[in-house]
Amino acid sequence: MDRSFHRPCDQASTHPADTAALREDPVEIAPGVWWVGVRLAHDHFQCHTYFIANGSDSVLIDPGSPLTIEGTLAKLRAITDLDAIRWLVCHHSDPDICAALPRLGQVLTRPDVQVVTEWRANALIRHYGHGFSTYLVEQHGWCLPLAGDRRLEFQLTPYLHFPGAMVSHDSGTGTLFSSDLFGGFVPDSNVLESDDAAYIIENARPFHQHYMPSRELLSAGLARIRSRWSRIERIAPQHGHIVPAAIVDQVFHALGAMECGVYCLADADLDLKRLLRIAEARRRLQEALIHQSSPLGMVRAIGHILDATGQTNACELAVRMPGDGWTTWSTQADHPERREPTPGWHHICLTGEPAMVLAIRDGAAATPFDPDMERMVRDFAESMRPWVEHLLEDQRHAHEVAALNTAAHCDPLTGLANRRALEAAPLPASYALIELDLDHFKQINDSFGHDAGDRVLRQVARVLMDSVRENDRTFRLGGEEFLVLLPEADRATALRVAERIRLSMHGLDLRGEAPGGRLTVSLGVSTTAAEPTADFPRMMALADRALYAAKAAGRDRVRVADGLSLSSR
Repeated sequence: MDRSFHRPCDQASTHPADTAALREDPVEIAPGVWWVGVRLAHDHFQCHTYFIANGSDSVLIDPGSPLTIEGTLAKLRAITDLDAIRWLVCHHSDPDICAALPRLGQVLTRPDVQVVTEWRANALIRHYGHGFSTYLVEQHGWCLPLAGDRRLEFQLTPYLHFPGAMVSHDSGTGTLFSSDLFGGFVPDSNVLESDDAAYIIENARPFHQHYMPSRELLSAGLARIRSRWSRIERIAPQHGHIVPAAIVDQVFHALGAMECGVYCLADADLDLKRLLRIAEARRRLQEALIHQSSPLGMVRAIGHILDATGQTNACELAVRMPGDGWTTWSTQADHPERREPTPGWHHICLTGEPAMVLAIRDGAAATPFDPDMERMVRDFAESMRPWVEHLLEDQRHAHEVAALNTAAHCDPLTGLANRRALEAAPLPASYALIELDLDHFKQINDSFGHDAGDRVLRQVARVLMDSVRENDRTFRLGGEEFLVLLPEADRATALRVAERIRLSMHGLDLRGEAPGGRLTVSLGVSTTAAEPTADFPRMMALADRALYAAKAAGRDRVRVADGLSLSSR
């Protein structure tokens, strides 16, 4: 139901400053909590003042302005003696809250009356010249203890709409005095309270879109309130309508989803529908920034959102990667391209490093790109900087992991894969192994030194890489032992490769590095074609056995493991 004003006399006040005000009785909105504002005729911007009756420790909340103060004083006198008022809570510094303070300084004569506010608001409130001392809430643990174990607790809600704006909560009744939050323009000034959530939000929407700077700040402020007080029996805003307990949760949720700050999107044109369309695109872009992790996903999301506004049908994200040059992701490609962004499009260039460009193509030739939309997209692009930095950090991490992986799986002397890489290598369904060992390698180290031995090993590695097939993999197992893994190779293929390796070693000119200036190798071959049920350790053991057989037969030859017994070594 709606709670309306009681008006025993619906006539203009005789006070000169109140000729547009209508007289009503005070309204008790909770036990001992009164609405003592004044309804201004023909004004959709109604301002509410509240009074907490608490004996000689009573509180006046958001006192008002010269337009309303005489009516408020009349209501207060109908409830209590003015000497009961000890505290004047001012949630922020605007005139509709504080301009009545000098008048109150004339009628509130007790010496201990204090203005309760926050330091940033107080820096402006003092200029009203009210003469009261000040109770700064941040210096008292954001709390005002009252007589009878009652207390007012305060919560900062920055930039909603004042930098130091705050709300207060009455522990006695669970009433949230929310100042501008939950406020609204009033189509019917006779209605003080409504349990129609849709009506509340409908009237709060244009108010918040005008006064609140952004949805992010609004959501953050609401979250602070919710985390501070679980019990909110009603919301008493300074503007709009009182929200009863039955719809508090519903109104919190709806307000948190509201797009705000729409006038930040334009210089002069205040077409609200157009600005809301831009604001909705901004909201969706910010959501994409949260949920998209890949550059291609991000650029497609941006393109889809801007396409819905009629402003573009293609866009690109280009980043100059350190050491890699320009990489561009486009809505028109399924993979990144190593190129600069397309010339002739709208280029939104970010400052700082690395260089980044969001390039946008016009959606329709007859419709020029909306400058306010472009400004919004430019602001959004600036907010992408941490996202791009995260992308680059992922790239750096990937490069570091790749480098570590290469170091862990690569033999530093020859550049071949090492034994650890062999252990991690996936095995094809069928394969052959060629294990080889340099003949009399110890003589090289003994006669010419280990440096010569290292040079020989590097030349052997080059010969191996030149002698095997394109898909074969070559490993250095350690010392002078090497292994070649030949996917899908039968016995004849493995023998041809092994023989090519053996003969290629003959062609090495190792004068001054090996006895006689030449080198021979012994090779052992095993194939899964001959051992279809053998696992890899057995295949390795068979190749090793064949290598032993080649050495035993005089070296510089190839032997196949067919028919060899592992136990015969």
